[in-house]
Amino acid sequence: MGKFLKSAVIGICSLIFFDSGCATLKITCRAKGVELELFQKAVDQWIKQTGNQHKVEIVTLPHSSNECFALYKQWLSAESFDIDILQMDFPWIGAFGDVLTDLKKFYKDGEIDEADIFAAIKDNMYFDGRMVALPAYTDCEVMYYREDLLKKYNRPVPSSWQELYETAKFIQELERKKNNRFYGYVFQAKAFEMLTCNFVQLIDTFGGAVVEDGRAVVDSQECVDALVLLINCLKNASTRSVLNYSEEEARGLFQAGNALFMNSWPYAWSLMNDPSTAVSGKIGVMPIPTGNKLKGKSSGVIGGWFFTVSKYSKRAAIAADLVKFLTTKTQHKVRAEFAYAPAYKSLYKDPEILKKNSFFAVLSNSLENAVARPSSTFGKDYPRASHEIFNLVNTALTESLEEVDDYKIAKKYLGRLNRKLNRIIDRQKNPKKKKSSEGIFQKLANMLKFSSESN
Repeated sequence: MGKFLKSAVIGICSLIFFDSGCATLKITCRAKGVELELFQKAVDQWIKQTGNQHKVEIVTLPHSSNECFALYKQWLSAESFDIDILQMDFPWIGAFGDVLTDLKKFYKDGEIDEADIFAAIKDNMYFDGRMVALPAYTDCEVMYYREDLLKKYNRPVPSSWQELYETAKFIQELERKKNNRFYGYVFQAKAFEMLTCNFVQLIDTFGGAVVEDGRAVVDSQECVDALVLLINCLKNASTRSVLNYSEEEARGLFQAGNALFMNSWPYAWSLMNDPSTAVSGKIGVMPIPTGNKLKGKSSGVIGGWFFTVSKYSKRAAIAADLVKFLTTKTQHKVRAEFAYAPAYKSLYKDPEILKKNSFFAVLSNSLENAVARPSSTFGKDYPRASHEIFNLVNTALTESLEEVDDYKIAKKYLGRLNRKLNRIIDRQKNPKKKKSSEGIFQKLANMLKFSSESN
């Protein structure tokens, strides 16, 4: 457990058992890009709009989504009433839905324009028929590229992964004659959630899938071909440093002018186009390319973050009002100016937004055709399934640097991954064999409680 996680758990648990009676509303928020500043300004507006009668404290989340999930698991398993509003990643709603408040009981009919929200986002707002989440912004991965370098070397924008790979290798070789830090393609291969996103969308472009008809199928030929393509990119058109890269490390390399292609989320657009960067005004955006033109498609994994209200909150009505304010079309438009993608379809036709983010026209089509991570299949076990995915893919990539037979490595690790994922699915069907993670975390909370009382 990380130092941040330990201190946060002890602090929250001490508040659980020794409540000070503080009436301040508490909300969690990430600090990636300018996200924290934008939500702080929105919260300040809400406080002013409601007559300055409420106080709000923003609790900054750790950068790692894995640590965020573990932190939420411990808070909610301990039935903490200290955190009122939780900012949640797209696949977490199924894991925490039973301990989230039904927001509809606080809103009037038609107050939320659900018809204007992308279908995949709207579906994820509900758990067991209850509306437990509203979107802070949505996400869909896209591929950034250097327009100036493609023009310089007379290369077209690639439409397939093979074209991207060949172009990346070709331009990398030529650019490295004057810049030995230049790479054709930079991506995120660190063992964390982003690698699961990258793998899911990659195999979708090849016509593969993680799950079909209730069984894991990541050992299919399409998935093997996809992983081999990624191995080739790592070995011949990238840096081995990507094995430790998250979004920000990849952005730093691309933004410094040291990469031709980079897959990432929309938020990176405004940051990289800041006049102070080496690539400002030189960037193009395309959908994630097709892997297999017969079976696959141009894709992009769907993501995004929601705001939810804990069912243990003692200020649920006030919290729900703040969530409603933070997720209005008006607030989505404010965030869209900084390339945080709106969840509302109509905003992709807004001329002011398109003027600021011309690539939103590409993004809108990607959102309509995006692939979701298999959170609906794994439910509460999704974090475990994702952990298996990103760990085994990262290990396969790492081993490939020392081995020659890429197909052998891909088959070896995808076969192992397939067995592990099917074991998780089988445990869901046979609960008696499934160790209760809820029980483990409740024991932890009780231990912390006992320790606090003993002291």
